[in-house]
Amino acid sequence: MKFNKLQIAIVSISIFFFVFNPKASAEEKNKLRAAQNGKLVVRNQGEYKSISADGVYGANYSIGAVSDEYRELHDFRLFENGILLFSIREVPGSDVEISNSGNVVFYDHSEHYKSLLKIHFYSKTGEKLFTKEFTGASEFRFSDGGNKFGARNPDGLFVINIQSGQTERYDLCYRFDMDETTNSVAAAVENEIRIYQNGVMIRSINTEMQIPRKVDLSQNSEFICVIDKYNLRVFSVKSANLVFSDRLGGNYSFKDIEFIGNELYAGIHKRTKFESSGVMRIYNVQGKNFKESLGGKRELTIHEASPKNLKTKTGYKSIPWPFAPFDSMRTVWNHYEQHMGGYGSSYSYLHQGLDLIVPIAEPVYSVYSGVVKCVLTLGGAVYWRMAVSDSQNVGWSNGWLYAHLIENTIQFEVGDTVSVHDYLGDIVEWTSEWGHIHFVEIRDSGLVWFYNDNEWGINFNPLLALTPMIDPHPPIIQNVFDNSLFGFCENETSNYLMQDSLYGNIDIIAKVVDYIGESVWQQPAFRTYYWIKRISDNELIQPRKLGHILNHSYNFYDGDNYEPYAAVMFKRDELLLPSSWSSEQRNYYHVLTNSDGDSIINLSEDDLSFPTTDFADGNYRVYVEVYDPAGNYDLDSMDVKFKNGIVNVSEIETAVPDKFELSQNYPNPFNPSTKIRYRIPFADTHRRASPQNVSLKVYDVLGNEVATLVNEARTPGVYEVNFNASHLSSGMYIYRLRTENFFAARKLLLLK
Repeated sequence: MKFNKLQIAIVSISIFFFVFNPKASAEEKNKLRAAQNGKLVVRNQGEYKSISADGVYGANYSIGAVSDEYRELHDFRLFENGILLFSIREVPGSDVEISNSGNVVFYDHSEHYKSLLKIHFYSKTGEKLFTKEFTGASEFRFSDGGNKFGARNPDGLFVINIQSGQTERYDLCYRFDMDETTNSVAAAVENEIRIYQNGVMIRSINTEMQIPRKVDLSQNSEFICVIDKYNLRVFSVKSANLVFSDRLGGNYSFKDIEFIGNELYAGIHKRTKFESSGVMRIYNVQGKNFKESLGGKRELTIHEASPKNLKTKTGYKSIPWPFAPFDSMRTVWNHYEQHMGGYGSSYSYLHQGLDLIVPIAEPVYSVYSGVVKCVLTLGGAVYWRMAVSDSQNVGWSNGWLYAHLIENTIQFEVGDTVSVHDYLGDIVEWTSEWGHIHFVEIRDSGLVWFYNDNEWGINFNPLLALTPMIDPHPPIIQNVFDNSLFGFCENETSNYLMQDSLYGNIDIIAKVVDYIGESVWQQPAFRTYYWIKRISDNELIQPRKLGHILNHSYNFYDGDNYEPYAAVMFKRDELLLPSSWSSEQRNYYHVLTNSDGDSIINLSEDDLSFPTTDFADGNYRVYVEVYDPAGNYDLDSMDVKFKNGIVNVSEIETAVPDKFELSQNYPNPFNPSTKIRYRIPFADTHRRASPQNVSLKVYDVLGNEVATLVNEARTPGVYEVNFNASHLSSGMYIYRLRTENFFAARKLLLLK
C-alpha cells in the first residue's frame, strides 16, 4: 500500500497518541546513546561485560580455555544496580545475555560442531529454570519486559515464556519483537509485518520494505515501528494505518529503534569516507517532532584498493589479508579442514574455515567489493558475523564470511554495497589476551543468506588466495609411535601392526606438523603423498599417490556434515586422539591410504587400503611426502616387511596354498582394468590335487550379473584374472568367488 503526502499528513496530525508508558523517567530515557554505527546501547556500561537493555542489571565473568567456537566462562556474577544477586563458578555456556527483568540466558556452544545451541535459562536469583535446544538458530531477542525470549531457526520463530517454560512456534521471519503484556508477537518478512495475539495472526501490515532491519512493538502493542536502510514507519496495530514515517538519504541510514515511554528512539548511522558516527533521534509521534543527539564517532582511514584480478601461484584469485596493513600475514590459529578433537575418540570433525589470531578490537576490512548478504549472530554478543557476496542476485553466489565481530561496530547491513578495504567492524574479545576472526568463502542463494538452511556451503582453503603467503617453514614428519615413524593398522580398525609383520589390507598413517608463517600453533599437512618400493629389486609396487589435499568444498556448513569426512582423512581412536583445543602442540594423524588418488573426497574412500596380499613376503620401503600451502615439503621413508605367507613371485605358479582366499582387486579404484587373485587349496588332508568347479563373476549393486571371469574346473594353486570394465559405467561392483566348499565376495570401484 502506497501513501501520498496528503494521506501521511492527515494521519500524522490525527488523534493517535503515544500512551505506552507516560511514567517513564527522565533517567530511563537518558540511559541510551547511539554507538559509532548507530546501534542503541546503554550510555554507561561501566565495567560490566554484559548489561541489560535498560542498564539495571550487569554481569561479569572470566574467560578460560577456548576452542574455535567455544569459550569456557568462570566466576559469573550478576548485579542489580551494583548489588550482587548471585554467582556461578562454572558457567554453563560461552556467552551471556540479561533481560530487563534480570533473567539470564547462557548460550551454550559446546556442541557447535553439530550446529546445536543449548540455551540455559536462569532467574535473577540464580535458580536454573530450564534448557532449550536449537539447531541452526541465528536470531535472538528478549521482550522489553524481560520475561519472554525469542529464537529463530530454519523451522520458524520460537517464543518462550520464561516464567512457565512454554514455547509458541511461528512462521519463519527476518526480524521479530514480542510484547508480554498483550501476548503479542510481530514478525517481519519481505514487505509485510504479521501481528499475532495469543498465537493467532490478527493483522497483516504492508510495509513496502523488502529487507527490514528491525521491528519494535510499543507497550500494550498499540503501535509498531519498522525500519529498513532509509525508511522508518510507524503503524497502528489495530487499524494497520500508517501513523508516522521518516526517510533518510545520502550518508545516513537507520540502524536501530526502541520505544520508551511516549517516545520513539531511533539509532542512525552516518558513514562517510572519513568518519563513522552514530546519531540518536527521538521522535514525538504526535507532532512529527524530533530531537537529536550525537553518539559515538570513529575516524576512518582511506586505503588504496589492491590490484585487481591478481593470480596467486596456486591459481586462485588473490585477496589481501582482512587487516591493515593488508600485505602483512596474521597468526594462523586453526587451518582449513584441520582435524578438530577434544571431545574423545567418539567424535571429531573438520574445521570449516581459517582462524586468525589478532588483538582484541582489531579493525576488519573487506577483501573485495560486493554486497552484504547476512549480518547475524549464532547466539550471544561474541558470535556476530557478516558475509559479503560478489554479486547481488537471488541465485547462487560466493561471499567472504567474517565472524566474531563486535556488534556495536558493524558498519553494514544486508543489501549494503561494500568496496575492497572498507572497514567492516572490530574483533571481539575471545580470550583475555586476544581475539580471532573466522574467515572463509561461503556459497548460498537469495538476497538474504540464512544460516543452516542446507545452502550455506564452503568453497576452498583461504590460504590459497591470501596474499602474500610468506612461510619459510616446511612441514615435519614425526613418529606416530616412539619406535615407528609411520603407523600401520588393519583397514579401518585399531589393530595396529608391527612394521616387520604387515599383513592383509592395511592403512598407512603419517603424523605431520606444520607452522604457517610465524604462528606457534601446529597445523596439519596441506598435501600428502605416498609410494612403496620393493627393496630387493627397487621395483615400484605402489606409484606415487595423493593422500589428501586440505582444499575440499562442502555443500553445507555444519560439523555433522563434516564429521564422517574427518574419519576418512585422519585417524582417530583411543590410541591416536586428536589434540585438545588449548594446546599449541597438536596431533594430526593423516590416513594416506583412504584415497583414490584424486583431489575429491567421498565417504566411500574410508574403505580403501593398501593390499599387502597382492605381493610376495619380503622387505619394502614406504615413502611419504608432505607439503604446506606455501609449497614447502618434507620427505621421509621407513622399511617394513610384508608377512602374508605368500611365496616369491617367481614361485607363485607352483606354490600350493592350504586354504581358499579371494584377494582384494588391485588397483582399486581402477579404470578400466584391474586384477583379481584367488587361491584354491588341496581337496583334502591327503593333498589330493582334484580339480574343483570354480565360478568368479561380477555383479552390479542391484545384483545383476555384468561379467563372468571364471566358470570351469581348476586344480589347486594361485590364480590371477584380469577384469576389463571398459564397457561398464562408473560405480561400485561386487565380485564373487564360488566353489564346491567356499564362497567369498568383495567390492571393487570403477572410476572413469
